[in-house]
Amino acid sequence: MLENFNGVMKTRFAPNNPRLVNIFEQHAQDLLEAPKVATSSYTFRVKQLLLRQLRDDAPGIEVVAEHMAMSVRSLQMKLKVEGTSYQKILNEVRKSLAIAYLKEEPRVSKGEIAHILGFSEISVFSRTFKKWTGKSPSEYQALHLG
Repeated sequence: MLENFNGVMKTRFAPNNPRLVNIFEQHAQDLLEAPKVATSSYTFRVKQLLLRQLRDDAPGIEVVAEHMAMSVRSLQMKLKVEGTSYQKILNEVRKSLAIAYLKEEPRVSKGEIAHILGFSEISVFSRTFKKWTGKSPSEYQALHLG
């Protein structure tokens, strides 16, 4: 069990592949350490929270705002000032992790990737990935592994 931001207990994602959990945590840590955004920015703080919770289920903006001790509207406004939104940050985190998995972990199935990133179905993940990159996950992986 894992304690959610607001103290509610929920079940932690436990894939059949414990190696996948290690892969997720390593890629999440790599993203957290990447110096793309100032660490005091709201964007960075939201990204940190998402990376820590994504494999358990992406927390909604309400949970993130509560954890940051502000209203949803305040968080939205602060992110807007930084030129982003909660959904953009969530998509960026998912895209970065998906790309890392597809490039570096060919033995991880598309279904496992979709599941750990919080997509309800592989088809939703595939469509979203194609929108992000112009290629299906399989096409993208073939280009980068071949």
